[in-house]
Amino acid sequence: MGSNSQNFFQIALLVIFGVMAVVGVIAIAMNKNINEDDEFTVPVVIWGPPLEDRAMIRVLNDLKKDNDSFDNVSYVEKNPNTIYGDLLEAIATGNSPDLVLMNSSGLLPLRNKLYPISFETLPLQNFYDTYVEGGDVFVLSDGIYALPLFVDPLVLYWNRDIFTKTAIAQVPQDWDTFVQLVPRLSTIVGGSELIQSGIAFGEYDNVLHAKEILSALIMQTGVSIVIEHNNKFITDIFSVDERVEKPDLALRFYTSFSNPVKTVYSWNKTFDRSREAFAANKVAMYAGFVSEESVLAEINPNLNFGMAPFPQSNNTHKSVTYGKFYGIAVLKASKNPQVALAIARILSDAGVSKLLANYAGLPSARRDVLTEVNSTDPFGHTKTQSAIMSRAWLEPAPQSAVNDIFSRAINGIVSGTLTPGNAMSQSAADLTVLLTPYNNRP
Repeated sequence: MGSNSQNFFQIALLVIFGVMAVVGVIAIAMNKNINEDDEFTVPVVIWGPPLEDRAMIRVLNDLKKDNDSFDNVSYVEKNPNTIYGDLLEAIATGNSPDLVLMNSSGLLPLRNKLYPISFETLPLQNFYDTYVEGGDVFVLSDGIYALPLFVDPLVLYWNRDIFTKTAIAQVPQDWDTFVQLVPRLSTIVGGSELIQSGIAFGEYDNVLHAKEILSALIMQTGVSIVIEHNNKFITDIFSVDERVEKPDLALRFYTSFSNPVKTVYSWNKTFDRSREAFAANKVAMYAGFVSEESVLAEINPNLNFGMAPFPQSNNTHKSVTYGKFYGIAVLKASKNPQVALAIARILSDAGVSKLLANYAGLPSARRDVLTEVNSTDPFGHTKTQSAIMSRAWLEPAPQSAVNDIFSRAINGIVSGTLTPGNAMSQSAADLTVLLTPYNNRP
């Protein structure tokens, strides 16, 4: 990082502490007064996806109540499917926002458009002590590209009525127990017709989040999928020889649930999409994100479901699930980068982070906030535990190409045209091709 960027963030750091002292980041959480003479005198625009209960807009409105200078800070909700393309267009036309609330999957495509916070400004040890381990996805060799706000973890939803009817008292916590229960939770008639599924695993096209589920399984073997090594982005799928499990076992395990000759056979292409099938009481367990809690209740208000942590490998002491990490990042094209960084630090403070997470119905990415489980949330403990063990990986663009890699691997194994080993090797090669443009960075 050049000296100009370092000087910028050193100056911004002074602004941050000055602003935080006056704006009273903790005004909401600690009921402290704010000096009305201190204010943001320039407009700051934040882009981001729509959040549950308009969480970010509500937080900004709360801040405005304590300091009307926040009237200059606005949040613009953008379509998550087009936000990065819209952002690049806005930058090109000189209409860039100042900040973006971004999913970690957008880090590589946006990297050249973001200001990295130097390690002098925010020491790595401080970052690691503040945020859960999965937040490290925003940390690259030249700085911290976003401050983590909250995480949407992959969890296991389960149908209470089906479990009760089958006389199963507990949700499986590990894969050994999981594979023992799936046959009991699945119903096959006529020797081959599957009318009730134990788990929506095994296919790609009608399994929502198949990529993320498989990512979690792969990362449970000890693989990060994509890493930064010597200032290059590479896949580590086959870069380590000595590990407890091989990544291709994750593919073999996942696709076994759609194989009619396997005892765990519980899914095929005749089912509706997994989330809708679960909401219709046709699936006992569904791997989905915490954010889908309200969606499931909306699809079927009478659905009697629970939420549990994503099951873990029996062969490792490290707990891992996939998580969508959301962080606040400063854009290089911002007209007010110092104030933008100050706002980012305010939004990532413990008091505001807690409020934002509560409004959004998602766990905070801050360790100190996660020490307090929301006692009014029946799934609060699961959300907290899942946030702590969530991980993400650096995805190249376009997302459709990454999806195709996972689709080809899964469909190839299901159709019998690929072995798990061949599918994983091909996936690694395809990922390497997609990562190439990010390794030619000036």
